[in-house]
Amino acid sequence: MKDPHDIIIRPLITEKTMSLKEENKYVFEVAKNANKTEIKNALEAIFGVKVEKVNVLNMLGKQNVCLHGHLP
Repeated sequence: MKDPHDIIIRPLITEKTMSLKEENKYVFEVAKNANKTEIKNALEAIFGVKVEKVNVLNMLGKQNVCLHGHLP
């Protein structure tokens, strides 16, 4: 079994996630290879709560463009 702290990386704190907190919904960054069952078990082990449902959203990182010099 994987260590729960290896699955749950960190909570995401934004204005949008803080408004979800009022609905008892929490947002976490998790390991890419973790499935819903592993995420649920890790949250229950770390926080000692009963998790009803897990939604997963895979987000791609943004690419940064660095321009040097003068633009036409």
